[in-house]
Amino acid sequence: MNTLMDMTTDLGAWLSNELTAVSGVMSDHLINKHEEVNVVCGELAAYKGKMLRPSLLLLSWRAVSKEDAAPMAVRTAAAVVELIHLATLVHDDILDEADIRRGTQTLNSLRGNEAAVMLGDYLLSSAFHLCSTIKNPDLNLLLGGVTNTLCAGELVQLSHRNNVDLDIDSYFQIIHDKTASLIAASCEMGSMLGCSDGSFVSVLKDFGKSIGTAFQIKDDLLDLLAKRKDIGKPAGRDLEKGKLTLPVIIMLAQNPSLRPDVRAAMGNNDRVGLHDLLQSTGSIDAAFGVVENLVDSAVLGVKGVLSSESSMQLCKLAEQLKRPF
Repeated sequence: MNTLMDMTTDLGAWLSNELTAVSGVMSDHLINKHEEVNVVCGELAAYKGKMLRPSLLLLSWRAVSKEDAAPMAVRTAAAVVELIHLATLVHDDILDEADIRRGTQTLNSLRGNEAAVMLGDYLLSSAFHLCSTIKNPDLNLLLGGVTNTLCAGELVQLSHRNNVDLDIDSYFQIIHDKTASLIAASCEMGSMLGCSDGSFVSVLKDFGKSIGTAFQIKDDLLDLLAKRKDIGKPAGRDLEKGKLTLPVIIMLAQNPSLRPDVRAAMGNNDRVGLHDLLQSTGSIDAAFGVVENLVDSAVLGVKGVLSSESSMQLCKLAEQLKRPF
């Protein structure tokens, strides 16, 4: 998603104001009596992007709500999902040994792995503490399940490093768990706080699951195809870390004889050679086709039951994933 939306529209201005309020909730909650903790938290600015997950939560709430201004519970929930997301980014950079995130040094490169691990833990514990202030046990249970799923997904992915036999179903389960589950929960939480109609909640949860899956596939494709200057972080990290992504899995499913070539490319960190193999077999286009199908399914589901300005904006956000880069 290159941009979230046009912030000069009425809806865009509303979302911009709400995100500012959400950022304030996060900043206030992270304040600690120890100045050393505050200094490290202050370095999280480099990790803050377009705040996709809070935006999806807020728009999902507005899509089903009859109110104009988001109540404190909604803003707090939006802050919670962003805190969880920030924690995963900090931990991911440690796992990937990344030194750059959005064009700026990562916390682990600045302060070492020990401090980065503890900061990620602090963000997670802060998220659950903040969620408890909403006083909605259903949200606590939902987020507890999601964070367990996130961690399990990362562990499963680690166990499959350099596994050229990884099948497509296992890949989809991994990316659902480590990425799509939190995006789906963001849409689900927003709609839960906006209405009591379970059918709307289910539709928006499914929407989040589909676009979350599409988002991760697109991110995997960016890692394979884009340059560092275009994505603000090192490219080719998946290959270097032995992570099989969708285009590779598609190629090997159709051309199992290429397994030795893929092993060699991974062993030599040969991004160009792997790209040439994928391009020649049409596997990159096939992966983009999966993204398009997921987006189309997500949009169709929402448009079938909702027709508000906010629900249409959710669909527009999803459509952005269909752009090549």
